[in-house]
Amino acid sequence: MRTNCRWSVVALGALCAACATAARAQSCDVDDYITKAIGIEEPWVENSAYLYTQAGGSPRALSFAPELEARFNDRVGMELDLPGYTAQTPLGSAPGAFGPLAAGLKVAALHECDMGHGRATLLTAEIEGQYWADPRPSVLPDQGNSVTAQAMWAQLWYPWFTQGEAGYTQAVGNGVTSGWFVDTSLGRALSSAWSAQLEVHADNQLILDGAGRGIEGSVMPQIGYRGSPTWLIALGEQASFQQAGGHPQWSTWLMVEHEFSP
Repeated sequence: MRTNCRWSVVALGALCAACATAARAQSCDVDDYITKAIGIEEPWVENSAYLYTQAGGSPRALSFAPELEARFNDRVGMELDLPGYTAQTPLGSAPGAFGPLAAGLKVAALHECDMGHGRATLLTAEIEGQYWADPRPSVLPDQGNSVTAQAMWAQLWYPWFTQGEAGYTQAVGNGVTSGWFVDTSLGRALSSAWSAQLEVHADNQLILDGAGRGIEGSVMPQIGYRGSPTWLIALGEQASFQQAGGHPQWSTWLMVEHEFSP
């Protein structure tokens, strides 16, 4: 009888510990502590909507790109990039075009957090397909049909955090250049509402004049403001570089996020 009671107590303790662990995992909301970088896909799954605006670049243009995120459960979600619109300047007289549609499936391979100590580790995989129904290469010369496989990660040591993604894009037809890419950022929470981070991008999808491959990339310092638990606004200034290129191309980015209830 004592042996059975002892094992019952052990089993009950194990069950309570498992329940406590599950409760911590379910209540883990990392985007309250990690501010999403403007140009990096988030490795957590959530129900949210984004609007990205870019002004500048070469040729100078103004772009608007909406995105939706859906959370199926704690581990699985999807991304839907709706066709954005790009208008070259001067507005009204220069050409404009809608971009491609993209959809991806996200699976969280690792999602551990201890928010009581401000610690979290995330690792997620995603497969994304992109389709352009009405190609306009004169306006968007680097866009087209493609399939991308990538891994995304984030690490929190509050108030510091880092996030990133790395993968390979395979072109399907013309427009997109196949190749690898990597993005990463390092940020810090300045208060419960404000944060700052530096985002860096690199890829080998640049085609040089001699038909060889080159490296291109960008650097974007940015600030984020979370006015409420469901709204985030981020502003960044991006400098883009190309191998054997001249001066960097500058553009300003604005990201607005609204998170919906689960």
